[in-house]
Amino acid sequence: MLLLSGVVVLGILTLWILPALLTRHPSRDLTAAEQLKAVNDVRTPLIGFVVLVGSAVTLWFTARTYRLGRDGHITDRYTKAVAQLGDASSAIRIGGIYALERIGNDSSHDRDTIIWVLGAFTRERSRELRERPDMPPEDVRAALRVAGRLLRRSTVKLDLRDADLRHTDLSGIRPEQVLLDGANLGDTIRPQP
Repeated sequence: MLLLSGVVVLGILTLWILPALLTRHPSRDLTAAEQLKAVNDVRTPLIGFVVLVGSAVTLWFTARTYRLGRDGHITDRYTKAVAQLGDASSAIRIGGIYALERIGNDSSHDRDTIIWVLGAFTRERSRELRERPDMPPEDVRAALRVAGRLLRRSTVKLDLRDADLRHTDLSGIRPEQVLLDGANLGDTIRPQP
C-alpha cells in the first residue's frame, strides 16, 4: 500500500507539478501551444530520470535478493554436510567432508569455519577405537586431505591438539598452519615446510 502511494505521488510530481513549476517563469510571453511544448519538453527528461532511478533500485533489490538466496543456500548445504559428519556410516561421513570442501572452495567467507570443523572432527574421531591400529580411519584421512587443500587458501591454523595421528600423512599441511600440541604423532609423516 505504501509503495503504491509512493508511485502515485511520484507520478503526479513527475507528470504535472514539476513540469508546471519548472516552466512557470519563462511562460509569460508564450502561446498556449508553446507553453504545452515547454511543459512536455521538461516532462520527457523527468520521466527518463524516474525510470533510470527505478531501474537502479530494482537492480539493487535483485542483487540483494540474489545474495541472500545464495547465502541461505550455502548455509543449508553447510548444515547438511556438518550433520553428515555425525552419521554412523563412514561413507556418509566422508561425503560430508567432501561436501564441506566444495563449500569451502565456493565460499571464502566459510572456509576458515570449515577448517575448524574439520579439525574438531579429526581430533574427536582420531581418538576413537581403531579397527586397524596401524592406520587411522578413512574419514580422518579424508578430513586431513581436505583441510590441507583448504589451508592453502587460508590463514587459520588447523587445530589437531591431542589428536591420535599415528600413521597419518600430514605432508600436505605446512607446519605453521597446524597446532599439534599433545598429539600422538607416532609414525606420522610430518608437515613439510
